[in-house]
Amino acid sequence: MNLVETIIQSVSQLPPFPAVIHRALALLNDPKSSVSEVVETIQYDQAITANVLRVCNSPYYGLRQTVGSLQEAVMIIGFNPLLEIILGESAGSVLGGSVPGYDLEAGELWKHSVSSALLSQIISQRLHKNQDPMIFTAALIHDIGKVMLNAYMQEQSQAIRELVKTKKVSFQNAERELLGIDHAELSAVIAEQWHFPREIIQAIRYHHSPLSADSDQDVVYLIYLSNLVAMLTGIGGGVDGLSYPGYDEIMYHYKLEEKDIEKFIAQLGEQIKKVEALIQIQKPEENG
Repeated sequence: MNLVETIIQSVSQLPPFPAVIHRALALLNDPKSSVSEVVETIQYDQAITANVLRVCNSPYYGLRQTVGSLQEAVMIIGFNPLLEIILGESAGSVLGGSVPGYDLEAGELWKHSVSSALLSQIISQRLHKNQDPMIFTAALIHDIGKVMLNAYMQEQSQAIRELVKTKKVSFQNAERELLGIDHAELSAVIAEQWHFPREIIQAIRYHHSPLSADSDQDVVYLIYLSNLVAMLTGIGGGVDGLSYPGYDEIMYHYKLEEKDIEKFIAQLGEQIKKVEALIQIQKPEENG
């Protein structure tokens, strides 16, 4: 068994993505879905229900009244915020730890992931697009392959840095040359194993090489931009940081200018405290 086969086989060590969240995601992405259908889908998952109520009653949302039931929570906060909470809990359990192979301390990868997801909403709003739950999901888990590559990266980190420096190649290409696979491709493999829709898989696979995508370009471009802006802020950049090419074609495609990127960063800055609060709320075992 070669190294790539060993790495891909290690994906089986990840717990399966909860089926209840898949069903909820499908409903939340269906404009015909009702509150009762969503509640019926998730109400028997005690962890999700408890987390939704905990977050709803926290300063993160700042509601005037205490929310006592799942149905009330959905009625008050709406479908998209509900998706943020239930996806955040599941992703946080995988992305919340340290990833030393990428120079990321505990919580940094998750903060980058949540920031990318929030930016997907900020950028979608600027482009007058609906806040698609699929795009939020893709942005949230686009770097999950880093978790599985962490051990191998710790062994090859210095060699990869040298390759980026001496050959002037992107970090992604250096990963592929020394490990046989890069974190974006492995993230897509994980999304496939978790049975996510094609749009999410494509956006994850090409989030560093958007012009290579042969389908679902709009979703791919949005995730590329969301990740790029998150990296520009320095949030969870880690060892790879900005060691990737930029694509002016995508800025031109959306008629975006440098001032738009600055506005995205400013808007994200306004929400960073919320991101940090959400991380603390959803990972209470790390508090104190």
